Amino acid sequence: MTLEVELVEVEERPMAAVRARLAMTDIPDKIFPLMDRVWAFIRTNGIEGFGHNIWLYGTPSGGEIDVEIGVQVPASFAATDEIVCSRTPAGKAACAVHRGDYAELPRVNQALVSWCRENGHTLAGRCWEIYGDWEEDPAKRRTDVYHLIA
Repeated sequence: MTLEVELVEVEERPMAAVRARLAMTDIPDKIFPLMDRVWAFIRTNGIEGFGHNIWLYGTPSGGEIDVEIGVQVPASFAATDEIVCSRTPAGKAACAVHRGDYAELPRVNQALVSWCRENGHTLAGRCWEIYGDWEEDPAKRRTDVYHLIA
């Protein structure tokens, strides 16, 4: 897989999110119900100016991963028992744009990690994916993948 990687400075951005610890094998079945909870919160609370879906995560451990599944929002808000006001990390990050099926994202992430190691960059353990506007055709889907650099 040829991957175009860019080092970028990123600013933290607020997001409405659900926090969860998921088994890696459960991710395909759990992602959309968790996203539905965030979108229900956004609609119920009349949050305007929202952006794209985001998945913020750490390093898998023991077949599980801590995730924050959410949506970009324009500003902080009062959290609830279920929905938190979180933020994407700030700092230097390795970034790659993936165009294609979401099923390819594990390979994109592996290639991005390999690129960082091969180029002497130490990973900080925080990663996130920003999903572009929905496209029925998987080949037209865009996902921006970030790995924070220490």
